[in-house]
Amino acid sequence: MPAEVRAGAEEPPPSAAAPPAGAAPRSERLARITGMAVGAVIGTLYATVLVQTLRGPLASPVGVVVTIVVGLGVGCAAGYLVAPSLSVRPYRWATARLAATPFAELVGGAIGGGAGLAVAALVAVVFVGLPYGLGWLVALATAAMAIPVGVTVGRARRRELAALGLPRGGPAGAAGAGGRGMVVVDTSAIVDGRLLDLARAGFWLYPLLVPRFVVVELQELADAAHPSRRARGRRGLEQLAALREQPEMRVDLLDRDFPAIEAVDLRLVRLARELGAALCTVDYNLDQVARVEGIAVLNLNRLGMALRAPLQAGETVTVEIQREGREADQGLGYLDDGTMVLADGAARLVGRSVPLVVRSVRQTATGRMVFARLAGGEPDPPPLGAVPPA
Repeated sequence: MPAEVRAGAEEPPPSAAAPPAGAAPRSERLARITGMAVGAVIGTLYATVLVQTLRGPLASPVGVVVTIVVGLGVGCAAGYLVAPSLSVRPYRWATARLAATPFAELVGGAIGGGAGLAVAALVAVVFVGLPYGLGWLVALATAAMAIPVGVTVGRARRRELAALGLPRGGPAGAAGAGGRGMVVVDTSAIVDGRLLDLARAGFWLYPLLVPRFVVVELQELADAAHPSRRARGRRGLEQLAALREQPEMRVDLLDRDFPAIEAVDLRLVRLARELGAALCTVDYNLDQVARVEGIAVLNLNRLGMALRAPLQAGETVTVEIQREGREADQGLGYLDDGTMVLADGAARLVGRSVPLVVRSVRQTATGRMVFARLAGGEPDPPPLGAVPPA
């Protein structure tokens, strides 16, 4: 994917969750150096204790020196290898998880974990008198089971916490500006154009989250060789820039990405699930996948089914006929927002932009379909052997 977005929009500041280049290696190097120092101390102390129990040849001065040197070397090596896995990497993982977890889940997990810890403490008090330290082993085993269970149950009960006034994520309660919900938007919803119309009319009340990989996808469409794809990409970038200019519209660009997931749709679903946000789209398949994952979906096509269609019978539009339709003498083209147009009598006009009169508009959950006919007299067909315009 391209490294930059040539969309003309202002470049947002780098995400706080993404460390600057070279920060992670420096932190790991520091952790390894610290681990070597700690490992050297522990290895030397262990070797000193071991020397006091040596018998035979190892009890000689040379054996003592060898034992201490080996303990020092093993401690340094172990500290060097293990330190990042015990410090830097868990810290980065915990920071990323906490940043992506809704506030109600954090509170619920803390309450559940505290309850599990309290149970473990009670068990320790009851069984502390067992010989050979068995009471402490029972308490540790109880804590290892009770704390994760408490955290899981507490996070799962975030709906009850939301009833107490805590934001729980999703379109009805995710933390956002003014307590409003967060909505992740995909490429199809940006290109569609109705999202901008809703914002201009004052009907869009949620902060909009636009992943950076969606902006990159729009740029790739705008740079495509095919005219239709290029028009869609440019339209999407223009729509996004216009959305960011709306005074009452909050649009945030997110640098969070999942490079291990190749499909953009699956990355959107993963992002919405981790942020506790809803998903705005006009893609029917993405709509269904998100609903299966338990994510709230704001489908603009479903909204359009309850509102007046943008095109009415009798209106005239100009459409480029791109190929023949399924029916006899039928041409097929697309509006700028991707709406399919089926034109009677236009099969011989492939590659030409012609005026069409709308006969009817069909709105379904998968999108709009416009049925039209040629306006006025049929234009002259291109001469035989002529190359359609690009």
